[in-house]
Amino acid sequence: MRRGFTLVELLVVLVLMGLAVGLVAPALQPPQAPAAPPIAPLLSTGRAVAIARGESTVLRVNAAGDWRIDGRGSTEGDPLATGTLPQPPGAPFSIIFSPLGTCAADIRSGAAESLPVDPLTCELRPQ
Repeated sequence: MRRGFTLVELLVVLVLMGLAVGLVAPALQPPQAPAAPPIAPLLSTGRAVAIARGESTVLRVNAAGDWRIDGRGSTEGDPLATGTLPQPPGAPFSIIFSPLGTCAADIRSGAAESLPVDPLTCELRPQ
């Protein structure tokens, strides 16, 4: 009688263990958080600027994705910040930020229906 395992038996067991690890490993990884929409950082920036300046600010985004943040609720003079979104929203909208940290979509811009923003935290609500 011989003792031990043959090389073929060891290789078969190693291949089966490798397959088992390959199938189980993805289930052990933590789930990936969904990517935040490109408008989310603008909302937090607009809110932070309004709080820091102690005045109302307005975030305006046009259909092409160009945005600007204005102080005192007017577009006269230089904007506080400008930029372009990587994904244009398709429809222009405006959001007004209060120095108290709240916000509201400008009802004239149509954002109230299309943009689910929480008025107390100025964050996007999950849809």
